[in-house]
Amino acid sequence: MIGRRYPARRVPAHRRLSRTLAALACLLASSTPALAQSDTVERAKASFRAGATAYAAGEYVAAIQALRAAYTLTPIPAIAFSLAQAERKQYFVAHEREHLDRAIALFRRYVEQVTSGGRRSDALDALAQLEPLAAAPASAAEARTDPYGDAVRRTRLMITCEAPGASISIDGDSPAPSPLIREVAPGKHRVEVTAEGFYSEQREVTAMAGDLIPEVVPLRARPATVAIAAPGGSEIYIDGAYAGHGGERVVLELTGGTHRLAIAERGHRVAVRTLELERGKTQNLRVDLEPTRQRRAANVLFITGAGALAAGAVFGALALSAEEGAQDFLRRQSQGSVSSRELADYDDDVAARERFRIATGVSLASAAGLFITGFFLYEFDRPASEDIHRPSREPMPRTARGDLPSIRIAPMLAPNGMSATLHATF
Repeated sequence: MIGRRYPARRVPAHRRLSRTLAALACLLASSTPALAQSDTVERAKASFRAGATAYAAGEYVAAIQALRAAYTLTPIPAIAFSLAQAERKQYFVAHEREHLDRAIALFRRYVEQVTSGGRRSDALDALAQLEPLAAAPASAAEARTDPYGDAVRRTRLMITCEAPGASISIDGDSPAPSPLIREVAPGKHRVEVTAEGFYSEQREVTAMAGDLIPEVVPLRARPATVAIAAPGGSEIYIDGAYAGHGGERVVLELTGGTHRLAIAERGHRVAVRTLELERGKTQNLRVDLEPTRQRRAANVLFITGAGALAAGAVFGALALSAEEGAQDFLRRQSQGSVSSRELADYDDDVAARERFRIATGVSLASAAGLFITGFFLYEFDRPASEDIHRPSREPMPRTARGDLPSIRIAPMLAPNGMSATLHATF
């Protein structure tokens, strides 16, 4: 019983040719130091890259032209296989017998040179497909063609650009996407390449008769612009690097793509934004900063301290008033007799004076403590480095209670006077 043969999973042709390009570059570079540095090898590699690009674009005639040039310079099996693939593809496009015969000859040569491994199995599969076609009588249309005397020897330019959406124009003709392969007359030609978000490029390319001339045109990306409105005392960081101070309109030029913006200011929470910038376009952004709990607590302490200071002033004034009442009684007493009612008032003034003195001391001490604590909270409230570099999705730290800052002052009676306790949460 003959077992059924299942076809192996096949890799797309353009991917196989790209892999061959990488293998070819390694093979040529590792042959010998002298060969790797020769102009012949560099021209062969350039022609092979051009053939790979044309093959991926479905321009098989141009691919044959470029791969033939590479094979003429360095006749190694890898290029023979790629050229055979291009010949096979073009045969199925145009049904020209010359391409069929060339594909079979090249695949056979590859099988003879590569006795194991490599692309030998693919070459054998291709021969199993093509040889029965070659055994059939050639049609009249196939017999009349002469591709190597005409189409494959025409003068061509192949202009490529890796910029997304690039448009290429030759000698002012209508633009076309990259890669652009066009038959031209021998001589100099003007090439213009444009793409949205990139600076356009113009250059002069000379076409040689009967050759395919590859030309790669790189484009410089236009910067993306972001205009930021942020508090004047803040600092702006892009991708963790300092970019400048805040202001009403701070304009920064960046590369297109994703960037992380962080704006930091003392006493405020770090504001983090993720920017999606497009090349050549401007994005406007306004960022307002929220005070930290520590800054809010410092402000509460300053306000409470001011209140304690004012209360101390009031208590001090009342203590002075009571002191004046007591001194007035002592002056009257030195001049003559005083009534029992005046003596009782004197005792009240002395008691009030002592109470107000204690209240004044407590108020002033509380004010001093509040101001000093607020000063330290204010001065040491600075953005931490980890806050500037923290991803925007990570929450800022919270207190254990998770509530807003609060200040409470509780007066207390003591055996020898009055006191107060301060309780703060931030």
